[in-house]
Formats: sequence, structure tokens, C-alpha cells
Amino acid sequence: MRKLILLSFSLINFLIPGCSSSKENTNVLINDIWALKSIEGKKIIIDEKIKNLPVLEIYVEEERVYGNTGCNTLNSKFDIDGNKIKFLNMVTTEIACPGDLEQKFLSALKKVDNYRIEKMRLYLFENEKELLTFRKID
Repeated sequence: MRKLILLSFSLINFLIPGCSSSKENTNVLINDIWALKSIEGKKIIIDEKIKNLPVLEIYVEEERVYGNTGCNTLNSKFDIDGNKIKFLNMVTTEIACPGDLEQKFLSALKKVDNYRIEKMRLYLFENEKELLTFRKID
């Protein structure tokens, strides 16, 4: 009887992970809130032109991204498969923003095709070129 119970628990533990989608299992770490640290290796510093850092709030299950560009709000869908990611149908509000951070940020985000997460940092790449680096903020 004891062996039967242990076997049942083993089967349940084996089968339960197989019920969830591979998208959720492989991309659970990206499902978070991220603040921009750098664009193409250049650190973003808050000053009189930059009042707020761009932020992405990523929801894997919904395949949605919410956030802001440092000035305007941002809404986007995305495709994700393993470490491949592509932001789609980005929409922003259209308030005039000082400086060129918003343009650089949105331009880089449109080019992204893969990512890596390491030490509470999200790195977004175009092929092997690092475009954007974020830090986890929640």
C-alpha cells in the first residue's frame, strides 16, 4: 500500500508540470517589472531632460507589455518562444517629450529579437548586439 501511495505521488509530480504550457515554464522570469538602465551600453542618467526612466511591465500569460517611455505610456503585444522575443503593435500616447530618449528607446525596442536574464537584469538583443538593459524593480 505504501509503495502504491508513493508511486501515485510520483506520477502526480511528473504529470502536473506537463500540464502547463512550455511558454509559461521557459519564460516565467521575464514576467516582471523592469526599469531601463542603458541603451546600447550607454547608462541612462536622470537629469533635467529625463525625469523618469522607461519601464516595462511584462505579462507572459497575456502576451502583453505595459509601461512607459519615460514620458508617454506604452502598450504592446509580444511573441515569445524560449529566448526569442519580438514586440508587436506598439502604441504610445503622444505627449511631447524633451530630449531623444523616447525615440532611442522605442527604436531599439522595435529591433529586439532575443533576450537573456541574468543577476536580476533583463538584456534585450538584436541578434548578438545588446540594445537595452533593464533592472528588476518590484
